[in-house]
Amino acid sequence: MYQTMEGSARPHRTAGFVAEETQESAPATQAELLRTLQGVSDNIMRLAGKLRAGRNPAADDAASITEQHALAQQLIGRLLALPASQS
Repeated sequence: MYQTMEGSARPHRTAGFVAEETQESAPATQAELLRTLQGVSDNIMRLAGKLRAGRNPAADDAASITEQHALAQQLIGRLLALPASQS
């Protein structure tokens, strides 16, 4: 967790997963969506820690947080839309 907050950990690859899922017609499982949501959440926390600390923040870090937040909202919506039998 410390490495993630410090920004020395590699960001998770979540955008590609969601882009692939929207192209496919088969819905993702709850476990896959939750795993992806966890990765997005980790990215948001890492970027927020980097911006707050003021250590070498990239110009696009704030935009990345906004993008990751939108992705998280999309994932949450998809989780809420899953049928109860799949939960």
